[in-house]
Amino acid sequence: MYSWSKFGREAEYIAALYLKSIGWDVRLSPASRGPADIDANCDSSKWFIQVKASSGIPRLKGYEVKRLMELAKSKGGLPVVSTFQPFCGGFSTGNYSILFYVLDS
Repeated sequence: MYSWSKFGREAEYIAALYLKSIGWDVRLSPASRGPADIDANCDSSKWFIQVKASSGIPRLKGYEVKRLMELAKSKGGLPVVSTFQPFCGGFSTGNYSILFYVLDS
């Protein structure tokens, strides 16, 4: 049986592969339990990315945003939320799209 956690982890891989394909250096969180699922660097940009995958509207909890923003600030990077959901715009992977949102710090 296919699980939501497996779907979420695959979304992280897809987001990482997309960033890598456009020149970013990426590192996936080993257990996907921390504030950021992906650390990504390109030139002088440093992103700490939380990936949210959903068949509908992705859910983002306030404490997740707070932890992500604290991590990014402590490491001199930007907090970013990436959504992976049925295609509505953005980069398409078949029937799904990946969008990246840089959060205000």
